[in-house]
Amino acid sequence: MRTLLLASLLFLAPCAWATDIPDADSAGAQLYTERCSTCHTLPHPKRLDWESWRHMLRVMKMRMDEKGMQMEKAEWQKIAAYVKTNAR
Repeated sequence: MRTLLLASLLFLAPCAWATDIPDADSAGAQLYTERCSTCHTLPHPKRLDWESWRHMLRVMKMRMDEKGMQMEKAEWQKIAAYVKTNAR
């Protein structure tokens, strides 16, 4: 049993490191994590520069609208501010 638990922890540990995001306890990071991992794996904010994030946020807004998923303007603004601060 211990071997299975240890093997599971070793397998899952790299996943935790890969998803560590900057300022994870902030309201922006928590909203980003909650909303942006609903449909896909959470991308690290440093994955893109700010201009690319602006484009990606517009694309994600269109996709969410197509699926009938709504997010308030204040939430979009908080997510945009978070990724802008932490972009490449």
